[in-house]
Amino acid sequence: MPGHTLLHLDHIPVIDEDYKKVDYVELVARALKAGYQSVMIDSSRLSLEENIKVTAEISAMAHEAGVPCEAELGAVMGHESGEMPPYEEIFAKKMGFTKLEEAKRFALESKCDWLSVAVGNIHGQVAEAVRNQKKPAARLDVEHIGALYQAAGIPLVLHGGSGVQHECLLEAVKAGIAKINVGTEMRQAYEFALQEKEGDIAYAQDKVYHKVREYIAGYLYNSDLANELK
Repeated sequence: MPGHTLLHLDHIPVIDEDYKKVDYVELVARALKAGYQSVMIDSSRLSLEENIKVTAEISAMAHEAGVPCEAELGAVMGHESGEMPPYEEIFAKKMGFTKLEEAKRFALESKCDWLSVAVGNIHGQVAEAVRNQKKPAARLDVEHIGALYQAAGIPLVLHGGSGVQHECLLEAVKAGIAKINVGTEMRQAYEFALQEKEGDIAYAQDKVYHKVREYIAGYLYNSDLANELK
């Protein structure tokens, strides 16, 4: 069976990294009109009650258009403009981790279809000072993922898929992760290629193509194959 490519509107924030309000309804409406097959609203910087209210609003818009809605609960760190705490501190203290009781209520009341959770994963930082650095080798609390999946009862999403330790990633899928977002590895492959051959967009696109093959066919399914595809 041939594969399919779908268009997903990712991470439309209600409050952005600089804590400014975003016209999220207009952005989602434009995407739905343009034919996007799924959308994501991120109101995780709001209180639980406000997050539920906003997500329910966007879920209703998406469902009326016949597409699923993704939302986020918890704090997947890395996109804030300030300095992020050391990764080991984030994991040890479970900083920003999605709470079980909140996940159950959120899924029930917001009517979202997929839930992005914080379980040790972090976003790739995009500030100029760190955007070219290798991400920390993140771990995942697989036991917590399983408990969240049971509590929420809907597919879970892992943001910050770049750099996650291989075994953790595979175990996370078994525990309830149904969608993995990978950005940093693909972005860096493109940007490094343009640095290598300035202005050669075709060369950079080819580098991204091979990186995607390496990640999907190799890293997600066969770590030995990943080395062959490099």
